[in-house]
Parts: sequence; structure tokens; C-alpha cells
Amino acid sequence: MLLNVQALRGLAAFLVVFVHLERLAELAGLKPGLMVLGNSGVDVFFVISGLIMVVTTSGRKQTPQGFLRNRATRIVPLYWAITLAVFAVALIAPSLLQSTTADPAQLAKSLAFIPYARPDGSMHPVVFVGWTLNYEVAFYAIFALGLMLPGRLAGLGLSIAVLAAAALYGQVAHPANPVLAFYTAPMVCEFGAGMVLGALLVRDRLPGKGWGLPAAGLGIVALAVMLAGPWLWPSADRALMFGVPAVVIVTCGLVAERAGLTLKAGWIQLLGAASYSTYLTHFFCTQVVVKAAERLAGFGPAVAWALFPAAFILVAIVGVFAHRRLELPLTDLARRCIAPLGPRPRPTIAGGAW
Repeated sequence: MLLNVQALRGLAAFLVVFVHLERLAELAGLKPGLMVLGNSGVDVFFVISGLIMVVTTSGRKQTPQGFLRNRATRIVPLYWAITLAVFAVALIAPSLLQSTTADPAQLAKSLAFIPYARPDGSMHPVVFVGWTLNYEVAFYAIFALGLMLPGRLAGLGLSIAVLAAAALYGQVAHPANPVLAFYTAPMVCEFGAGMVLGALLVRDRLPGKGWGLPAAGLGIVALAVMLAGPWLWPSADRALMFGVPAVVIVTCGLVAERAGLTLKAGWIQLLGAASYSTYLTHFFCTQVVVKAAERLAGFGPAVAWALFPAAFILVAIVGVFAHRRLELPLTDLARRCIAPLGPRPRPTIAGGAW
């Protein structure tokens, strides 16, 4: 178990919650755009994803088919369940949703992790937070491509080169096609940075003893810089604004753990384990809280301020419940269904990137 990575997964999930409390922040009297700092949670997730894919496939023979099968059982069941639930709401009570419609073509693309542009130009699937999973699945395909090579270093090098080439192409060509522009955004390099960290970790190239407190201190500074990024350098691409500090934060977490400094409290590890469920269900909770705040707006901004902690508590409760009652049973069912097709998957460190 990489305990600090597990804790960072929880942190990343709860950072994203801020983004969907923008309306609550306005009701509390805060300046518009303040909650944009929560977008950085996605970048932390991407770095962790690259790291975990390397760590969990090291030291053993891993076929591309087996890798993709294991990844599918990890992320598909819960995502499909939430997607179908949202589609059902769009079909039965469309007034409860904003831009999501009951379009069968959009549903098919969402379930297949194929990005598409909505009428407003956004690249959001039926479950709008699922755009990050489209990146994840593309990364898994690239990583599986690297697994086809005989040498592990050659495979990692190929995957990192493909990611870098995609980002370079996007910066040079500025493709007009929205799907191509989506996949060539600079943030794809965050997966590659995580892979480099994973390679350094498995080869025992990261410092440890004596570096615990310096790493923790630097990690806190990097977190502060990341959260302040939208105001420190508002015109910078998110790969620089959020991605670079995210790499530093994850690196510091690894170094601190190697030095014996870990965030091992049970509740922290539980929230980390439930981060995938939290990420996919939190917008239900934030919508409920925001609607309640709007109805109580006449009582002043104090109500909105009081609802901020209530929102995070509700998100945590629902996330942990979904993790235990939906994610784990669905994942286990998927693994048992595909068991005849190959060996049972090796447990992932800290539950994987998600």
C-alpha cells in the first residue's frame, strides 16, 4: 500500500468538489471564479494514474490484453451504472438536468469512452465529470501498446514518447477537430510524468531516510502554489498551472512515505479508497446542497457558509456508501464474470489511480 498516494487520491476527489460549489460560493458572497482551484484535483489524479500503472505492472509478466481487462473491471462497472442512471433521469425527468439530454447516440459514445462535443462546445459525456475517464482510457490504450515491447524500459519509453508527441502536435498544429484537440492537450503529459515517478520508485531511485519533513514541507508549498495557480499565472496552460505542482506533490508524498512519514489514519485511507466513487457521485450531492441554498437565500449568506461543510460531509457519506455498496460489489462481479478469460488481476497498490 502506498498510503500517501491513497491519501492524495482522496484529496484530489475533494478538490474537484469545489468546482461544483461555485453557485454556493456566490450565494456566500464570494467572488465568481474562486472555485476554479478545484480543477487541480484532476491533474493530481492523472499523475497518480501514470505512477500506479507502472508500479502495479512491474516485476511480473503482464500482457496488454490482461492489463486492459483488469483496467476495465476497475473503472467500467461503476461508471456504466452512474451513466445509465443519469440517462434514465434525462429520459424521465429532463427538467432535473441542465445540458444532459436523453440522446441514445451520446449514451453509446459515453459508454464506449468516445468523446464528443455538446452543442455548447464542451467535451462532456452523459456523466459530465466522465470526460477525465476518456483521457484515462486513452492512456490505458497507450500504456498497453508499450506492454507489447519485450523490454519494460522500452515499453515505458514508447508510452511516454506517444504522450509527448500528442501534446507537441496539439501545440504546433492547433487542430480544429474537437476530438483531436481534446486528446492532444498538454495535460496528457501528466500521465507520462507519473510514469517516470513510477519507474524511479520501482527502481529505488527516490530518496527516503532523512527526507520526510523536507518532502512534507515542499509538498505543502506545492499544494499552495497549485491552488493559487489561477491567480498567480491565469494565462498559463493547466499542465503548467496545475500539472507541475501536482507532480511535485505526488513526488513529495512518495519521498515522505519512504522516510516513514505517512498519512495512515483510517478515515483518510477510507476516503482515498472511496475516491473513485466520490468523484462519480459528488455532483448529485453538490446539486442538492446548492438547491437548498437557493431556497434559503433569503436568510442571508450565513446559510450558504453553513452549507459548505454540510456539502463535503454529504459528499463523503455518499462516496463511501457508493464505494462499499456499489463499486466494490460491481467490480467483484465483473472480475468473476471475466475470470475464465484470464488470471485474476493482481491487487493494485492503493486501489489504483481511481
